Amino acid sequence: MTRDAALPWLALIVFGAGWGLMQPMNKIAVDGGFEPFGIMVWQGAVTLGLAGALARRKGLPKGREQWLFCAQIALLGTLIPHFASFTAIAYISAGLVAIIMALIPIFALVLGALLGREAMTPLRITGVLMGLGAIVLIAATRGAVGSGPLWAVAVAAIAPLYYAVNSTIIATRGMAGLHPLQAYAGAAMIFLPISFVSAILSGQLRGVDLVSFAVLASAVGHTLIYAGYLWLLTRLGAVFASQTAYLVTGFGVIWSMLILGERYSGWVWIALALMLAGLTLVRPALPRDQTVLAQVRGARDTS
Repeated sequence: MTRDAALPWLALIVFGAGWGLMQPMNKIAVDGGFEPFGIMVWQGAVTLGLAGALARRKGLPKGREQWLFCAQIALLGTLIPHFASFTAIAYISAGLVAIIMALIPIFALVLGALLGREAMTPLRITGVLMGLGAIVLIAATRGAVGSGPLWAVAVAAIAPLYYAVNSTIIATRGMAGLHPLQAYAGAAMIFLPISFVSAILSGQLRGVDLVSFAVLASAVGHTLIYAGYLWLLTRLGAVFASQTAYLVTGFGVIWSMLILGERYSGWVWIALALMLAGLTLVRPALPRDQTVLAQVRGARDTS
């Protein structure tokens, strides 16, 4: 495999490992006293500064269409799913949150089928049922697996639902001509003031302390990884980019065990196996290396 052909696969691994690492970082922040809006203020500030600096040559988004896209990223890709994840992870282990996040491609398939863009074959229907079965198993055995109250499991599932909605819209309509970092910087200009006002009104704004480093690490990682994921999504399509879900889930569980010392009962491993098997049935066939190579070259030539 040539370097160009290997790049998308390397990106999948890096994004999956990085996104998986966000789960224990978020858990550390929440256990240290940070609350959802307080975390999002830090994330917004870091994202605006980092993404804005890296994309400064691109300039600010222009026109109604580009700002509407930034608002979409701010609402569907940040405010709602982040608030849900940060709320749930206070009651659920980071590894279980990582497993629940694997619902993204399953939700995306259902949405695609409703829009007439994806076919619901018997195998895919089985995969959807297996993924949902994993969530039911976690909910039904939450006392045994230490997954907290039932409402927290349901709230955690809101995040992958909105990520799937956002990804489906992006795969259908594109990014309004924006560079990923430019789009995320524009989104930060929208969700930062909303988060700041909400944190002030709810008393969730916090200053700098040792726990803040976990928030900063999560914010930097999320900014770079999410911008990279947008690149992967728009350049190689939702079919290829959706494979990130496998790695986010696997690395999320592994990082949580290594960093937080989390340990899981047999029910959690059964749920993880069900979820990954469901993903295998849900996903379309991966493009061959030569197809990926051609897409990368085409994207590079037009950029």
